[in-house]
Amino acid sequence: MSGRRVGASGLALILGALVVFGDATAARPDAKEAPTQARASHWRRPVALALTDDGRWLYAANRGSGTISVIDTAELRIEAEYDIGRGLSDLASSPDRRFLLAADEVGHRVLLLRQRGAKLSVATSLEVPPYPVSLRISADGSRCTVASLWSRRLTILDLIPEVKGHEAPRLRVARTIDLPFCPRRQALIDRAAKLIVADAFGGGLAVVDLRRGELESVRTLPAHNIGGLALSADGQRLLMTQQLLSALAHTSADDIHWGFLLTNSLRSLRLEEMLMPGADVVPGSRLMHLGEPGDGAGDPAGLAVLPDGRVAVALAGVDQVALGPPEDPDVWRTGVGRRPTAIVASPDGNRIYVANTLDDSVSVVDPSNAAMVAEIALGQRPPLDDLALGERLFYDARLSHEGWMSCHSCHPDGHTNNLRADTLGDDSYGAPKRAPSLLGCGATAPYAWDGGMPDLEGQVRKSVRTSMRGPDLSDEQVRALLTYLRSLSPPPSPIELTGRQDAKAVARGEAVFQRRHCNRCHQPPEYTALRSYDVGLADEMGRSVFNPPSLRGLSQRDALLHDGRARSPEEVLTRFGHPGGASLSNQELSDLIAFLRSL
Repeated sequence: MSGRRVGASGLALILGALVVFGDATAARPDAKEAPTQARASHWRRPVALALTDDGRWLYAANRGSGTISVIDTAELRIEAEYDIGRGLSDLASSPDRRFLLAADEVGHRVLLLRQRGAKLSVATSLEVPPYPVSLRISADGSRCTVASLWSRRLTILDLIPEVKGHEAPRLRVARTIDLPFCPRRQALIDRAAKLIVADAFGGGLAVVDLRRGELESVRTLPAHNIGGLALSADGQRLLMTQQLLSALAHTSADDIHWGFLLTNSLRSLRLEEMLMPGADVVPGSRLMHLGEPGDGAGDPAGLAVLPDGRVAVALAGVDQVALGPPEDPDVWRTGVGRRPTAIVASPDGNRIYVANTLDDSVSVVDPSNAAMVAEIALGQRPPLDDLALGERLFYDARLSHEGWMSCHSCHPDGHTNNLRADTLGDDSYGAPKRAPSLLGCGATAPYAWDGGMPDLEGQVRKSVRTSMRGPDLSDEQVRALLTYLRSLSPPPSPIELTGRQDAKAVARGEAVFQRRHCNRCHQPPEYTALRSYDVGLADEMGRSVFNPPSLRGLSQRDALLHDGRARSPEEVLTRFGHPGGASLSNQELSDLIAFLRSL
């Protein structure tokens, strides 16, 4: 299929429903199955792709299984699958095409793999700061950068060649750099020895000087969910896929329809300005919208730049790929598999490969007519249980009005975009509230900022109906979403992950927490309560009674309180005087913050 708006028609929605409630392979009889030597039935969850040998071999890194699937692009079939790690998150090929580097997010390691056609073997590995989610290799193959999500760190690795020149290079940590946000996407600017790192949840962009091994600048753009970073074909602009949530709009069908509430976009920034510390990059940027009234383009993710300058964007929420020039990237669309996230173009630009994370498949698209020419299943899939179905629904923008957004849009990967939305969570408009993290939400009843929703089931139904303006959910869908949400754990503390936690200060801080009666509203073990309290901080409607959020994972939130007015625990306790009562000494304040950041 090819042509404008493929996948948004009624027929495509019917096909999409078949995918949600049945096996994806059964819904697509043309999918090429993996050979019998592939592993037994399990979810692989491909999240990254890499090409070698002039595009002959395609490698898919699988987060769910920790394997790498090897695809013969000439035959469009699975050639092999290798157990590599515990949960892979990214993959990159060395410039000489002899090695691959893989990031193991679950195993907290980077692995260097020997590559000989379809054959892979682990040559060496190196422990890095926990939760590595992306990596990039320099053009000369001497350096690799690794971004670690919850550790909030960037690691620069040296790739040291062996004397003989035939063995795998050694990996050595050259520098570790702390970042002010949780990183994910990277763009390497080789000619300037600079690296641009994007916030995984908000709109932060950091520039790192690789020669000095220092953080050079940090900017916050009007953006969140930065799903892809790439340089334009002429190397003059930085392209990024993003979303933009407006606190001025309402979660009404009209505001969603016109793109007032949430826009899905491709932003183009002048690279020269981006690399100038202190330069305001927004005025010189271009924001190209994806989707139009009646036909949203929920959750843009990975992007690839073709040799002719065109851009291919994975629209993860609506199971499509958009294709067009950078100034109009949504000229053509084609339907692909479930939740396309990673995308690469062949060296000659004649093929686009798309990793369908929740379909366990790779789609092959012909950019000459924007048609999907093949879909390659990575192996036998297990039956779709409640957990897998719930994950699909969470990332499905078709649960919203016209496909503009999914649950993930405001709660990236279950966390928070740290932004405000004016929903009917408090049964009225006029006082936008911060999107809370859903990590660990299964044990934090009641729900909504006013505590008006006693159970998670009611909150799920209301959010889809009044925030996303989607259809009423079936009991099966609700059960599946609840199963998925309850599987999400609170994020770990970056201070603990990086070994900088002061155990004595944490213990003193816990004593302050109890002595100052913070535990009345934030009761262990989840550090929340079953009722709401007047916190003395009113919203725009004059309401000051709020549901205490769980303090679990507090250190990974970049906006606090009901409206995000505080940017740190220090601001909550000092600038905004919460909670009221006697002031804290400097020592008490320091210890209490140490305790809060440990949760």
